[in-house]
Amino acid sequence: MLSSARAAAAVLRTTKTPRTINRLALSPPPLRQTARPLPAHRRYASSGAGSAPPQSSTTPKEGGQRPRSRPIGKGRRRLRIAGVVGLAGVGLWAYDKEYNASALRRSLRTMVFGVTLALDFKLNFDPNDADKIDRIHERTAQRLSRLVDQNVGMYVKLAQALAIQAAILPKPYREAFANVFDGAPAVSWEEVVRVFRNEFGCHPDDAFDSFEREPLASASIAQVHKARLKADPNKPWKEDEGWVAVKIRKEAVPKQMEWDLFCYRVLLWSYEKIFDLPVAFVSQYVSDQMRQEGNLRNEANNAMRTARYLADEPTLRDRVMVPKVYVNACRLTDQVRLKEMKLSTKEAMDTATELFSAMVFKWGFVQADPHPGNVLIRANPKKPSHPELILIDHGLYVDLPETFRHEYCMLWQSLFTGNVSEIENIAVKWGIRRQNSDIFASLTLLRPHRLRKKQEEERATADGEQKTEEQIRLEQRVGLKERLKTMLESEELIPKELIFVTRAMRMMQGNNQAVGSVSNRINILAHWAAIGLAVSSPQQSLKQLGLRRYATEKFRIVVFKVVLVFIDIGFLLTRIRSWWRESLGKKGEGLEDLLQQQVTDMARREFGVEIGDEAFAG
Repeated sequence: MLSSARAAAAVLRTTKTPRTINRLALSPPPLRQTARPLPAHRRYASSGAGSAPPQSSTTPKEGGQRPRSRPIGKGRRRLRIAGVVGLAGVGLWAYDKEYNASALRRSLRTMVFGVTLALDFKLNFDPNDADKIDRIHERTAQRLSRLVDQNVGMYVKLAQALAIQAAILPKPYREAFANVFDGAPAVSWEEVVRVFRNEFGCHPDDAFDSFEREPLASASIAQVHKARLKADPNKPWKEDEGWVAVKIRKEAVPKQMEWDLFCYRVLLWSYEKIFDLPVAFVSQYVSDQMRQEGNLRNEANNAMRTARYLADEPTLRDRVMVPKVYVNACRLTDQVRLKEMKLSTKEAMDTATELFSAMVFKWGFVQADPHPGNVLIRANPKKPSHPELILIDHGLYVDLPETFRHEYCMLWQSLFTGNVSEIENIAVKWGIRRQNSDIFASLTLLRPHRLRKKQEEERATADGEQKTEEQIRLEQRVGLKERLKTMLESEELIPKELIFVTRAMRMMQGNNQAVGSVSNRINILAHWAAIGLAVSSPQQSLKQLGLRRYATEKFRIVVFKVVLVFIDIGFLLTRIRSWWRESLGKKGEGLEDLLQQQVTDMARREFGVEIGDEAFAG
């Protein structure tokens, strides 16, 4: 009996299923011990007891199997994967920084900004709490300002495009965009040399007699250096001869541009879907214009084309030049330098306004960035007592289709002759609802313009009680989206060129205001609108038009001229009023200042938006 029990115990110890062997093979070998305790099943077999062994937490599972241990290979694989991902991330970061101008990181910042903005509005927007809405705008404006400061480059250009429209946005956005037109950071001399070598195959010092290391100016896309051409050995330069401005495009711009423009388009598309606002319709057109501005060869072609237009314009060719070389000139709005050179500020501003008007109404080829740094003034070499305007920076031009140019001329003439039906027809053709023609006309002139008498001048509740200022402000804030959607309901019909033309118009208004509204800007624009209309609409005889239509056209011409005379009288009166206030020690107010106040009042009344002075700055 004892031998049988021992044999059974031996079989139990050595006879194991393949599953048990595999499990044990995966377990680490036991530590060697001097006195090893006998397994429970062996003690049971040797004792010959008939009862089952006692149950405990240490008792092996059925079949004598030990608990399955965790394989150590899986942890190593995870560590290996994490290491590979980390190395790839570091390598991608280094490549993006050294060879891709940090384009990926810039795009990642933009994505984070976009997601944060969308979540903030979706989670925190409360149409019944005006103060809460204001705080959202403050946070958004601060985030946007940081994004532009970090990314610079094309983001500055896009921010400038948005800054022109900041006039109808809440105050925090105007503050965020206040300095967006200031000069951008300059790149190093080493980068300038690399770019120059890539383009021309030599060092700048080998191509010029001298090339200044410090730039004269730096913008978002390029910076300008002063240099002197190599002189003929038989004819050395005089003191002020041979100097040129060399424009160097920044090395990072070509690498960053497409990434930046792609992010811009994605953001507008996303917000159109999320917030149901028609904003994406301009994205592709703006992107195309930005690409053209970054192409310096295109800029050179624009400069030569503008010079040809000037050569064929008798009223401007002796007063404006597009230079290959420019030195010793000052900004259009630099009144101190103009006074030192004994040049008339009014004559300089009149010339600038006429040039811009000819571009818009007659040539259909518009320099869409006429801020003071791009419009310089010097003494006219032929008439030293008169100013000569020097137009630089020809990167951002807009070609106006002939149909649009003609309709824009007709719009301006109709605004001054009171042709309400024509104004409304153009507004509808351009995707603006007929009932919004008043606002459309006001935005065109940049001054309030009422086509028809407003039916509802007083705001009142349904029961006739007067609303509080807080109620009115809240309704205007919440309703701004619906009003914009109403105006832009047919956004596909809106001429994209109108965006840049209005932008440039506003800049010219700001330039004039900066020097005291010395130029009768509206009168000059209206005069050139009539010239442009005559170019596209030749005079027709009485026989061709018929008596009634011929008489109507002649009457409108008379009305137009009379209106311009009254505008001249009004302009003169505002100049006298400004002079009188200054003589009393008060601040003088020119025509542009009065128009600004009227536009501000209109924006507050119609949209509930406070427009600051920055909206009119050039």
